[in-house]
Amino acid sequence: MLTKVFGSAVFGVDATTITVEVNIDKGIGYHLVGLPDNAIKESCYRIAAALKNTGYELPGKKITINMAPADLRKEGSAYDATLAIGILEASGQIKSSETDQYIIMGELSLDGSLQPIKGALPIAIKAKEEGFKGFILP
Repeated sequence: MLTKVFGSAVFGVDATTITVEVNIDKGIGYHLVGLPDNAIKESCYRIAAALKNTGYELPGKKITINMAPADLRKEGSAYDATLAIGILEASGQIKSSETDQYIIMGELSLDGSLQPIKGALPIAIKAKEEGFKGFILP
């Protein structure tokens, strides 16, 4: 199953909307593409622990995540919540017809709680400019 959620990359005082596509298919593996840095690549460990500790699970299937635009470098752990919501929706663990109407950002703790992120103001401004209903931040 394929789903799309949205995050935001902050560069100085500007934000750029990032489309996160999550596809879950037959097989095994976790593939993250779209120029993520090491903190984002390590997110699978934080997400797996956070999901387990909140009553969900990382599907034992092939998970492919694309962060677009692919030519823009994504940095930091603030994409944890974006990726986790995408995984939960693509795996059918949550159902929502509105997640694509919000910018979702936040660093996950291993217990599933959200940690603060930097750049909330540029993210909020960009969400309003692009017609999103709102944003979900810690």
